[in-house]
Amino acid sequence: MKISKLFTKLAVIGLVSTGAVSSATAVHATTTVNVAAPNGNSAYIVNTDNGPEGYYGELIKKIDQDLPQYKFKTTFTSQNAVFSGLQSGKYDVALNNSWYNKQRFQTYYHTRAVGLDDLRLVYNKNGKKANSLDDVAKKNLKLVPVSTDDARYSVLEDYNKSHSKKVNLKAIGDQSSADALAQVANGKYDVALYPYAAYKQVANSKNGKKLTVSKSIDQRSAYLLLHKDAKNKKLTRALNKEIKKLYNDGYLEKLTKKYLYENTFALPGAKKNYNAEFNKY
Repeated sequence: MKISKLFTKLAVIGLVSTGAVSSATAVHATTTVNVAAPNGNSAYIVNTDNGPEGYYGELIKKIDQDLPQYKFKTTFTSQNAVFSGLQSGKYDVALNNSWYNKQRFQTYYHTRAVGLDDLRLVYNKNGKKANSLDDVAKKNLKLVPVSTDDARYSVLEDYNKSHSKKVNLKAIGDQSSADALAQVANGKYDVALYPYAAYKQVANSKNGKKLTVSKSIDQRSAYLLLHKDAKNKKLTRALNKEIKKLYNDGYLEKLTKKYLYENTFALPGAKKNYNAEFNKY
């Protein structure tokens, strides 16, 4: 009987141990999140030997560290491929500087705002000046074409919808900010619309020295977009909690100062404009 009881005790211990291992495994289980990022804009996101760097590179690493239940795997691709992959479900998250767009907010989940951009007009020092979109429209300035997948296209499209005198808006495929601003420097176009950080990245280059920039004409919040499915609905809630914390503790402001050449959160109207569209759709 004693031997029998001993085996029974060992069996119970074995069961408890197995349960403990299973429980530990469950605690440490992670869900892989496939992230897509457009490469080539060092201020916002760029591929390096150390993985993603720039504003969003550092942000996604911080989120990955703070949310151990998820493992964020970043793939670099073209701007167009980011959105086609997001829509098909190939990617879960677009690590892109995405401003509010009605169609996008209806098509994808979106997080709280992860940043605030200072929107400017860039023009040739020896060319026609532009300090507002009204100037661009009324002076009939040649505007650098913008990809329809770029949030700037929506900004310009919205302007045209609400004004009788319209900006000459043309669409184009993927194009880097450096290439676009070079076209303004060499006189092919009169003006380009970009966040201040895009101008600052080229300001000291050969082409950049030919350019100048307008005062701030607008501020736009940037959001992360997610493919719509049950798994990502849960992920969106987790990201929103994390992003709110990062905003409240000053982490997003710290990133802005480090990568965007100014503190956009200190600009007039920043508190009103940050996260302004979060509750839409």
